[in-house]
Amino acid sequence: MKNRLMVWGVRCFYKLIGQRLHWRIPGSLRLRAWCAHKICADVELPVIILAGVCLPPSLRMGQHAGIGEGARFLGPGAVSLGAHLSMGPECLFITGDHPVPKAGGKFRDHTPVHADIVVEEDVFLGARVTILPGVTIGRGAAVGAGSVVTKDVPAEVVVAGNPARMIRARERA
Repeated sequence: MKNRLMVWGVRCFYKLIGQRLHWRIPGSLRLRAWCAHKICADVELPVIILAGVCLPPSLRMGQHAGIGEGARFLGPGAVSLGAHLSMGPECLFITGDHPVPKAGGKFRDHTPVHADIVVEEDVFLGARVTILPGVTIGRGAAVGAGSVVTKDVPAEVVVAGNPARMIRARERA
């Protein structure tokens, strides 16, 4: 009964506040995973969500995915995180952008655009990685710390830098 009441309370509060809200969830790992499962679009338990993470309602996560401490999800687009994702602290997922007008044009006269971000299965993201709108990171890729990912990353490669460039292909075991 208590659990059903808690679920009802979370859902009512969420509907009252609105769907654009990003949730900062305190508490234990189990509580954060449970709240993410109830609040976000699709979260397959078990997942690991460390402290200081603000979760968007459009987030999708596969099983055994981990979100690093202080990760941020900015913009109206959806973010899809595959299973077995390993993420360092303070990663930034930006799904919204605006076009740069031609000379003499005004920024406020252009409508913002957004594109979804897809991170496939078994990916490693280092600390403070920034992923820009419309990017897909392929299965088994590794992104070095501090990288800014502006374009799609193929499967099974290591990328790093600003902007992120391919360093090498991952070796087979």
